[in-house]
Amino acid sequence: AEPLELLVGKDEAADRALAALEAVGIGPADVHRYPATFSGGQRQRIGIARAISVRPAFVFCDEPVSSLDLSVQARVLRLLADLRAELGLTYLFVSHDLSVVRDIATRTAVMQAGRLVEVGPTATIFEHPAHPYTRALLAAIPLPDPRQAARRRAERMALRAAGPPSGDPLPRHGDLAEVAPGHWVASGWGSEEEQR
Repeated sequence: AEPLELLVGKDEAADRALAALEAVGIGPADVHRYPATFSGGQRQRIGIARAISVRPAFVFCDEPVSSLDLSVQARVLRLLADLRAELGLTYLFVSHDLSVVRDIATRTAVMQAGRLVEVGPTATIFEHPAHPYTRALLAAIPLPDPRQAARRRAERMALRAAGPPSGDPLPRHGDLAEVAPGHWVASGWGSEEEQR
């Protein structure tokens, strides 16, 4: 509540802090506990409460579930999705965990060595990746079929041989080409031949 006091005054700050905590499943009985007494998942929810207490339209989430076990990750992701729907939030969600990205994102941007290489609807990126780096990332997801795993290893080796991209990490006009409606890929990739 203390930072909120600078925005809205002491009484409203206390009310907003309690409302934000309740929105993430932390009850009034817990507000006087010391931070070390909360679990990792509870601390993550408290961080989310801090973010929503100022009533933002946009929230930057940098690896918000990376240090949590799978069951806690699922609960935090469900909470983020619920808050997005209830409060009309937009997230910029940064993650290396592709299953998390697929679960929460509506649009996905892929970066290689700090350079934007592909942007599009999440389903399109996962089902029809057009850039070799995107394909290699998806190929790194473990598969139970050994034949598919062998093909993916070959794709990763080919990508390593190509090396990292060079040049300015921020795309300029003409650096990304639209290969399908709303699906953009770094220039020189994404043609029908390359997607085969």
